[in-house]
Amino acid sequence: MTMRTIVLWCPDWPVCAAIREQGLDEGAAVALAEAGAVFACSAAARRDGVARGLRLREAQLRCPALIVLPYDAALDARAFEPVVRAVEAAVPGVQLVRPGTIAMRARGPVRYYGGEEKAARALLATAATVGVPHARVGVSDGPFAAEQAARSTRDSPIGIVPPEASADFLAPLTVRLVVDPRTATLLSRLGVRTLGEFAALPGTDVRRRFGASGAFAHD
Repeated sequence: MTMRTIVLWCPDWPVCAAIREQGLDEGAAVALAEAGAVFACSAAARRDGVARGLRLREAQLRCPALIVLPYDAALDARAFEPVVRAVEAAVPGVQLVRPGTIAMRARGPVRYYGGEEKAARALLATAATVGVPHARVGVSDGPFAAEQAARSTRDSPIGIVPPEASADFLAPLTVRLVVDPRTATLLSRLGVRTLGEFAALPGTDVRRRFGASGAFAHD
């Protein structure tokens, strides 16, 4: 049985870190640039059509008020350290997935707080105390499904997938979550566009066609 996992996710974390460092308005249209393209962007920038991977010239044409900053991975990590420390003080055994995302086993927090939703709300409150009021929490079987649950929330900052329901939850999500763009394009040509369709393919065929990385994603 897959272990129940809680993931705390801070949307647009690289942009949030950069905005704080520069003292910008949180509602500003901001894009972080890497290798001449958009690495990450704020919600205000996305409303004007800016997106990850877009060339900077096109991004600036779509959003003339766009503030472009260089992506700084060190800043990204450094700014997230207080969040990690605050959560670790409340919940032991925290694992840093990447700056902006942390995971933990659900068993301890759930026992302490008296349920998955109560544990999730406690984590959100903890994040808010260190200046992250818009974090989201996902709970599911395993870290991948838990992160997707956090990212899929809409009306609530908490997404909980019931035990043993992760496969059904993940099935309609895009296969681009687990494979690179080239592999995703090849799969699309074969009519395979979702995680469920990808998982249904025979493992030996996936390995033969897409190699070790494709087999890892399939597993």
